[in-house]
Amino acid sequence: MTTGTLNQQQLAEAQRREMIARVIHIVRRVIAYSLLIFLGFVFLFPIIFMVVAAFKPNDRVIADLASAKAFLPNPGDLTMDNINNVFDRVRFGHLMFNSLFTTLVTVIAGLFINSMAAYVLARLRWFGRTFMLSLVVSLIIIPLEAIAVPLMMQVNQMSGLLNIVTLGILVLLTGLLWLIVWNASGKFLSEHDATRSLPNPVINVLQALTMVIIALPLEVLAYFMIGQIDEGGSWLNSYHVQILPFLAEPFSIFLFYQFFIGIPKDFDEAAYVDGAGPFRIYWQIMVPLSRPVIATVAILKFLQFWSFYMWPLMVTRGDEYQPLMVGMSYFQTQAPILWGSIMAYAAMVTIPVLITFLLFQKWFVASVSSSGVKG
Repeated sequence: MTTGTLNQQQLAEAQRREMIARVIHIVRRVIAYSLLIFLGFVFLFPIIFMVVAAFKPNDRVIADLASAKAFLPNPGDLTMDNINNVFDRVRFGHLMFNSLFTTLVTVIAGLFINSMAAYVLARLRWFGRTFMLSLVVSLIIIPLEAIAVPLMMQVNQMSGLLNIVTLGILVLLTGLLWLIVWNASGKFLSEHDATRSLPNPVINVLQALTMVIIALPLEVLAYFMIGQIDEGGSWLNSYHVQILPFLAEPFSIFLFYQFFIGIPKDFDEAAYVDGAGPFRIYWQIMVPLSRPVIATVAILKFLQFWSFYMWPLMVTRGDEYQPLMVGMSYFQTQAPILWGSIMAYAAMVTIPVLITFLLFQKWFVASVSSSGVKG
C-alpha cells in the first residue's frame, strides 16, 4: 500500500515537474519570439517610413516626423507625385542601367578572377605562395576610403603598358563570357525534354543563337569600353573605371580559398592521372563543386557594388555613367529639396533589392552555411 502511494506521488511529482518545464519552455519561446519581433520592427521602421513617405505630399513628410503618423499612411493623402517627380528630375532608367551593368559585370567577372586566384593559392604549390596568401589576407582589413584618392590618381594617369594589360583582361573576360554561355546553353538544350530529341546540328545552331542573344549586348558594351581605352588619356567618367579596379577582391579570394582547401586532394590526383591540366581541373572539377561559395560571393558582392557611392561619385561626372546611388545627390543639391521625392527615389532603389533577397533568402542562407562562412 505504501509502495503504491509512493509511486503515485512520484508520478504526480514527475508530471508536475514536466508541466513546469513545459511552461518555462513556452515562456522562454514567447519571450524570444517577442524580442525578435520587436527587433524586426525596429529594423523595419526606416524602410516603412521610406515607403510611406514616398506616397505622401512633401509638406507632410517633415510635419509627421514627430508622431506615429510618420509610419502610418493616410489614404486621403496618398499621391504619385513624388514618383513622377523622380522621373522628371533624373534619367532614372539610364541610372538603373548603369548600376545593373557595372554591378553585374563586376560580380560575374570577379567570380572567375577571384576563384581562379584562390584555386592557384589553395591547390597549386609554387614559390612565394605563403607570402601571397598572407598579403591577400592583410589586404582584407584595408578599407576603400584609405586608398580611394591614390587609386583615383592612378587611374587618371594610366600608362600605355597598363592600358595594354587592361585590354588583355577585357579580351580574356570576353572569351570567358562566350565560353560560359556556350557551355551553359548547350547543357540546357541537351537536357531539356523539348530539344533532347533534336539532331546535334540543330542543337548547335540553337546553342549559337542563344549565345549571341545573351552575350552580344554585353560584348557591344565591352567593345565600347575597349574603344575608350584605346583612345588613351584619362579613365575618369567611364564604365571601366567603376569595374576594373574591383575585379580582384581580397575577401572574395579568401572565401574561395577557404572552400577550395576543404576539397579532397584525391580529385586533383585522379584528374592528373587522366591527363588533365590545372585549368581543366579548375573548370571541370572545382567550379561545379563550388556552387555554394559562388552563390555566397555573388550575393555579397552584388549588395556591395549595388550600394557603391563614394568611388562612383569621385570618378564620374554627370549622369552618363553614374549609378543610382550617386543619382540621389541630384535631389539634395538642386533646389527645391523635396523630401517626398528623395524617399520615393530611395524606395525605388531599395525595394527591388529587398524583394530579390526575400525571394532567394533560402538559397542565400544555405549557401552561406555550406560555404563555411561563420558569423
